[in-house]
Amino acid sequence: MLTSGRYLVMAMLLSGAAAVACAADDASPPATLDATVKFTGGVMGAGVGYKWGRGTLTYQGQDFKFCVRGLSLGDVGAASVDALGSVYNLKSVQDFAGDYFALSGGFAIARGGSGAILKNKHGVMVELQMLETGLRFSMAANGVKITMADHPGCKAR
Repeated sequence: MLTSGRYLVMAMLLSGAAAVACAADDASPPATLDATVKFTGGVMGAGVGYKWGRGTLTYQGQDFKFCVRGLSLGDVGAASVDALGSVYNLKSVQDFAGDYFALSGGFAIARGGSGAILKNKHGVMVELQMLETGLRFSMAANGVKITMADHPGCKAR
């Protein structure tokens, strides 16, 4: 028998999943792929989460290194992350760096997957598929900052 607290948790999880799914439908990417990204990093949180990572943007046949840092609401646990993504609406490398709003969701016990859709003020959209190793549950709204390797504080290699 489920207690009322468990019903509340289940209702919150289902509504969070529905919100992420609806937002993903509303944020459908354009048909033209402009670039790809690959990065590794980590995440940890207990309601409020912190994310970090380093990666490579491949754009017009060239590789550009970058760093990712951000906060999220709705993250519980800790995990390492390997991600691949598609980038849309990218007109120049300079438009890739900046602040992004992201919606994400996923679950990992030892190993699991998650997805995220990010968008910045230049209209650049990044669709990510992530493989996570650790223990983590997320139905989160995120603020993420991407900086290029030549920016102070970014130690991307």
